[in-house]
Amino acid sequence: MRKYLIAALLLSVATSTVIGERDEMVGMGMAMDDIEEDESSSSALNSSTTLLPVPHRVSSHHGVPILQTHLKPEERLFWEAYNTTTFLTDDYSSKFNLYVHIATILLTTIFVYPLSMVAKNAGMPKFHIPLFISHCILMTISLVALSIYGTTAPTDLYPGNAYSKMSWILAFATGAHLISAVIYFGTNSSPSSQYHKVYSSDEESSPVNGSSSNHSSGDWEHSDRMEISRLMDEKFSTFRNFGIFSKIAQNSISQKIISKLEIAANYIGLSNTIIFNLLHWGSFFFFLVYIPTGVATVFLLGKGDTVFNILAHFIKGGVFFSLGLLSLARYCGAFKGKGWAWNSVYSRSSSRIISMEMVESGLILFYGCTNIFLEHLANPGGEWSAKDLQHVSIAFIYIGAGLCGVITELKLSVWRVQHGIEKLVKAQKEDTSISEIDAAEITNASPGFSPNPFPIFTIFWTGILMSKHAQASELSTEIHSQWGNLLVYGTVFRFITYLIMMFLPASLKNLTKPTKPITEIITSFALLCGGLVFMESCDPVILALEYRGFTAMFTLNLSLGFIALLMAWEMTLFALKDWLEERKEKLAS
Repeated sequence: MRKYLIAALLLSVATSTVIGERDEMVGMGMAMDDIEEDESSSSALNSSTTLLPVPHRVSSHHGVPILQTHLKPEERLFWEAYNTTTFLTDDYSSKFNLYVHIATILLTTIFVYPLSMVAKNAGMPKFHIPLFISHCILMTISLVALSIYGTTAPTDLYPGNAYSKMSWILAFATGAHLISAVIYFGTNSSPSSQYHKVYSSDEESSPVNGSSSNHSSGDWEHSDRMEISRLMDEKFSTFRNFGIFSKIAQNSISQKIISKLEIAANYIGLSNTIIFNLLHWGSFFFFLVYIPTGVATVFLLGKGDTVFNILAHFIKGGVFFSLGLLSLARYCGAFKGKGWAWNSVYSRSSSRIISMEMVESGLILFYGCTNIFLEHLANPGGEWSAKDLQHVSIAFIYIGAGLCGVITELKLSVWRVQHGIEKLVKAQKEDTSISEIDAAEITNASPGFSPNPFPIFTIFWTGILMSKHAQASELSTEIHSQWGNLLVYGTVFRFITYLIMMFLPASLKNLTKPTKPITEIITSFALLCGGLVFMESCDPVILALEYRGFTAMFTLNLSLGFIALLMAWEMTLFALKDWLEERKEKLAS
C-alpha cells in the first residue's frame, strides 16, 4: 500500500510540474495554439514519414504579410481595415499616362537636366542647348500626360494633394525658363564672339583673385554686362551705317534715343541673365522637393493627420540627403573658387571669404529656430506632450550649437587668413614658380577648412538621440536606429577629415586645387543613406512595410544599393565636367 501511495505522489508532482512549465510558456508570450502545433508536429513526426528533414524550421516573419501572423484582436481589427490602394493599383483609371509621366519626369530630372547643367557650367553651349531643349520637351510631355491622367483618376483618392499644385508651378517655371533661355542664347550667340571668354581652370585655380567670390569654370555670366553692352553696340553701329538710317542716326535726338535703347537693352539682357541663372539652379532644387512629393502622392502617403509626420521626416531627411550630395560634390571639386573643395583660396579684395562651416552653422541655427514651432503642428492649440517637448529639446541643441558655430567662425576668421598665408609662404620656399605671388598683397585667405566642431557636433548628437529613440513598433525603432547610426558614422569620418587637413602635409604645389580627402567619400555615403532612411522612417511608410512583412534590413539593403548608384552617377557627372573643360582648353590652345 505504501508503494502505491508513493507512486501516486510522484505522478501528482510530475503532472503539476508539466502543467507549471506549460503555464510559464504561455505567460512568456507563447500562444496555446503554438504549443499544440509543436505537440502535433512531434506526434506526426513519430507516426508519419511524409515530412522532409530540415536543419532549422524558419520562425522569422520576413516576407510574411502581417495578417498571416499571430495578432491580438485589436491589432487584427486595424490591419484588416488597412487600405493598400494607391494610384498605381486603383481599378478606375487608365495607367498609361501615369506611367508616361513617371518615366519622363524621372528621365529628365535624373539624367537629362543634370547633363545640361554640366554642359553649361563647363561652358559648352553646343551640348548645353540641345540637352536643355530635350529637357523642356520631356518635361512638357510629362506634364501633359499627368494632366490627361488627372481627367480619369479618382479625385477622392488624395484630395488637395500638393503634387498637383507643384506640377502647375513647374509648368509655368519651365515655360519661363525656356523663354529666358531663348533670350539668353540669342544675346550670347554672336558669330564674332563665339561666346565670351570664360575662366579657364588655370585662372580659376590661381591663388590670387580679385574678390572672394571666385568664379567657377565655364560660367557664362562672368562678364555678361560687358558682353551684352558690346553686342548691342555692334548692332547699333551696323544700324548707323546702313543707308538712309545713317543720316537719322547722326541726328542729336536720334543719338539720345539710341543711347537710351542701348542702356535699356543692357539692363534687360543683364536682368534676363540673372533670371536665367536663378531658374537654372532653382529648377534643380525644385526637383529635389518635387520628386519625393510625387512618391508620397502616388502611394497615398501622408493623408489626414499623418501629413505632419511625413513632412517632418521628409524635410529633415531631405536636409541630410542634400548635405550628402553637397559633400560628395565638394569631394569632386565643386565650389573650389570659394575654397569649399577642401582647397586654399586667396583674395586681394577686402570682402570676407565665407567658409562652408559658417554656412553649415548658419543653417543649423535657422533650422533650430524654426523647428520649435514645427514640432507642435500636429497638436495645435493643445497641451505640449512629452513627445513634443522631447523633439523641441533637440531644436534647442540646434539653436545652441548653431549659434556657437557662428561665433566660432567669427573668432577663427583671423586664424584662417594667417594659416592660409603661412601655407602660401611655405609653398613659395619650396617652389620658385610661385614666388611671383606677393603674400603681402593678400588681404583674405582660407586654408580650405575651419576647425569648427559644432556642425558635426550637432549631427553627431542628432544621430545618437535618434538611434535611441523608442517607437511604437519594433520595425520603426530599428529603422530609426539605422539612420541615427549612419549620421554618427558620417560625423566621425568628417572629424577624421579635419585631422587630415590640420596635421598631414598638404600638396603645396596645388594649394588651390581640390584636396579630395578619402574620408569624405564615407561621410557623403553616410549622410546620403542616413537622410534616405530618415525619410523612410515616417509612420505611413512603416505601416506599409509592416503590412507586407518587410524587415528593417529590407529597407537598409535597398537604400544602400540606391545610394551607391546615385553616388556613381554624381561622380560621373563631375568627371564628365572635368573632361569637357579639358577638351575646351585643348581646342582653345
